[in-house]
Amino acid sequence: MELLVVITIIVILAALTMGGLSFMQRNQAVQKAKAQIGMLSTGLEEYKLDFGRYPVANDTGATGDQGSNVLYTALYWDSDNNGAGVGNDVKQRIYLAELDPSSNKQGWSSDPVASTQNTIRDPWGQNYRYRSGVNATGAVNNDCINPDFDLWSFGPDAMSGNAAGTDNQAQDNITNWK
Repeated sequence: MELLVVITIIVILAALTMGGLSFMQRNQAVQKAKAQIGMLSTGLEEYKLDFGRYPVANDTGATGDQGSNVLYTALYWDSDNNGAGVGNDVKQRIYLAELDPSSNKQGWSSDPVASTQNTIRDPWGQNYRYRSGVNATGAVNNDCINPDFDLWSFGPDAMSGNAAGTDNQAQDNITNWK
């Protein structure tokens, strides 16, 4: 009987430990996503200082990956948009060296080789979403929540929800507008 009580206590303690570890891992991933969004925002601000505008991407982020690819291209691969790519262009500026897929310190590159097809991944393996405040013609992008740009991750559940964040699917989204 005593052995059964000891085993029960050990099982309960193990369950509590596993639950706590899961919570800590989720919290760590959320904090990492917030830090990455901050880093990407800083890179975008530096890009704007050089070019007088943010990179143009009007991806709503619901299904497409255009926004993440635009971010990668502007902040790492080909900031001056001349097609030469990083390493082949002396005028190229790298705004966020952490996007280098060969070092991949943040674990957020979709491909181990630098290319125009790369996207930036959040801690859950989904593409970050980016939408600029103006469209390609220079008109205001009415889908954009911020006047400059929107940058977000769908969070642990990888579900978009509504932009206002008032439904259950959007409650765990990590954004630059909350």
